[in-house]
Amino acid sequence: MQLKVLILDDHKIFSESLRMVLESQNFLVKNFADAELAIKFLKAESYDIVITDIRMPTMSGIDFLKLAKELEINFKKIPKYVVLTSSTEVNIFKQLYVVGIDGFLSKNVSQIELITAIKKVLNNEKYYEKSVYELYLKTNSNQNNEIEFTSRELDVLKLIIEEKTTSEIAEKLQISPYTVEGHRKNLLQKTNSKNVVGLIKYSLLNNLF
Repeated sequence: MQLKVLILDDHKIFSESLRMVLESQNFLVKNFADAELAIKFLKAESYDIVITDIRMPTMSGIDFLKLAKELEINFKKIPKYVVLTSSTEVNIFKQLYVVGIDGFLSKNVSQIELITAIKKVLNNEKYYEKSVYELYLKTNSNQNNEIEFTSRELDVLKLIIEEKTTSEIAEKLQISPYTVEGHRKNLLQKTNSKNVVGLIKYSLLNNLF
């Protein structure tokens, strides 16, 4: 079964070139230049992965990703999110990391690394461009190791601490179980915890609630 990719990028030449690269790897690809239209198709069709740029005229990639995360319960399938952009500043990456992206790459990336990143993301791994991610970690370590959580991640974490199941959390927050699991994975990664016990310890030590 072919995997489906949605590309959101207003640079037509780059977008078409990316489509050809992915189609050569047997992906089914659909290109969009408009974020709102992309959202409509995510509601109507199943996509395995979304690849988006950041700087776009009508809606930025960051705002698109925030909106997509909010509307995931209405999507045919919860996709993985990869950012492919020329905007590789660490402050941009930090905002995207908080949103909960699965991959981050420069548009200068080689085809080999791009395909490797996509395969890892589809295998439920994270893939961030090394130079940007290392700078992000260094910057964070210089800020007393403070971790930024989204409001939704904190909602999920509070319910996890209350020993709610994934289905109970999904029902309580009116989101899909897949979205709950995505937030759980992000929480484990951000707190460097191996399991729920680690999340609870982190919450207590840092007085999150």
